[in-house]
Amino acid sequence: MFGPRDSRVRGWFLLDSYLPTFSLTVLYLLSIWLGNRYMRSRPALSLRGVLTLYNLGITLLSAYMLAELILSSWEGGYNLQCQDLTSAGEADIRVAEVLWWYYFSKLIEFLDTIFFVLRKKTSQITFLHVYHHASMFNIWWCVLNWIPCGQSFFGPTLNSFIHILMYTYYGLSVFPSMRKYLWWKKYLTQAQLVQFVLTVTHTMSAVVRPCGFPFGCLIFQSSYMLTLVILFLNFYVQTYRKKPMKKDGEDPHAGQEVKNGFSKAYFTATNGITNKKAQ
Repeated sequence: MFGPRDSRVRGWFLLDSYLPTFSLTVLYLLSIWLGNRYMRSRPALSLRGVLTLYNLGITLLSAYMLAELILSSWEGGYNLQCQDLTSAGEADIRVAEVLWWYYFSKLIEFLDTIFFVLRKKTSQITFLHVYHHASMFNIWWCVLNWIPCGQSFFGPTLNSFIHILMYTYYGLSVFPSMRKYLWWKKYLTQAQLVQFVLTVTHTMSAVVRPCGFPFGCLIFQSSYMLTLVILFLNFYVQTYRKKPMKKDGEDPHAGQEVKNGFSKAYFTATNGITNKKAQ
């Protein structure tokens, strides 16, 4: 389906064999299960200082990736509609190096869930949350091995920008005095949905006007992104569109927590945001 691996990334950390990526993903899933069992009879941890440093670190890494992807794709004269894997020369290598950091950042972001476990925010460890984190790390191992540049640059460029906004938001939310200013959570979800749609559109544009980028990879990428569109759209509808009827004497804000498989998923406290009442 994908053809031979790209020889330009041979020897890069974690890429030659799928076993490390697979093993780290299994360890991530086991950590959730075992961690929840371990924390069941123990008090939740605050982790305010750790969360502050973590969110700052991810924000800075995302800013670096955004800037480097823009500069390297500009240097290579990338075509926005369809860009092949080899025509930009050294700029392609530069893009691939940034995309390796993007792949590695998905491993770092496993800590989002670990922090949930340690803070006993189990309601936020939903199918959407775990699926998104686990699948992205594995998907990007494939991307780096077969299509580490060219058309692959677009999604991470958008996602790095979104992550700057997200992790800035989460970092600020660690401080109670800042929460009254954080009114834009809903718009982060909307921006993420727009990102997915734009990425699918960009990927499929190379089908309409081919440039030599592997066709099987385009279909694979688009299919995966569509699953994210569906899951995040479901989360958005459940969280922001459905308004259950208020009963007499009921807390008017009680209906804001939608108790279903996708509530409080990715954008309701990915690592720092919590409901004020829960605090």
